[in-house]
Amino acid sequence: MIKDIDTTLISLITLTFVITTSLSWLVLRTLKEGRKALKEINKDSN
Repeated sequence: MIKDIDTTLISLITLTFVITTSLSWLVLRTLKEGRKALKEINKDSN
């Protein structure tokens, strides 16, 4: 029973880490693309 709880806890921690890392990567990539798009818009309007 304790072994099952340990395995479940390790799986939950690993899943949380993977989801957090993926969301952080997605947010950072979106912000980078957004900055690039804003620079292009400003360049075109000048």
